[in-house]
Amino acid sequence: MVLIHRQNAIREFIDGEAHVKGFLLAYLGLTQGYILLPEYESSKGYADFYMMPDLVRQPDIVYSYIVEVKYARRDTSDADIALLKRDAAEQLRRYADDGKVARTKGNTRLGLITLVFKGWELVALEKLASRADCKNASEA
Repeated sequence: MVLIHRQNAIREFIDGEAHVKGFLLAYLGLTQGYILLPEYESSKGYADFYMMPDLVRQPDIVYSYIVEVKYARRDTSDADIALLKRDAAEQLRRYADDGKVARTKGNTRLGLITLVFKGWELVALEKLASRADCKNASEA
């Protein structure tokens, strides 16, 4: 019985994460002005979603985004959710430092977005400042 429960919990996690990311892919794909790149490969890892600005069609677009999605089972503790948020922030900052992102974002400001789901419930949504934005703000 324990094995069935453990296997079911693993399956819930895998299926749950895939469903959440699939839904987000469909939803974010409706946005105008961005080329949506899921599982964007950088030299620093794989970002869940890079919303690269479509500068040909939208030359005046102001923002580009990297979105990191974390999924937790419904019984995950608040302390573990906090760890997921911290991990996502570290990943996002690494991805933002990638040369490919710098070359493709043009002059847009890069927004770093963390989404944490607990089951189907969105329990955390955070926008982080990229290192470049922090540097530009201190120079102003």
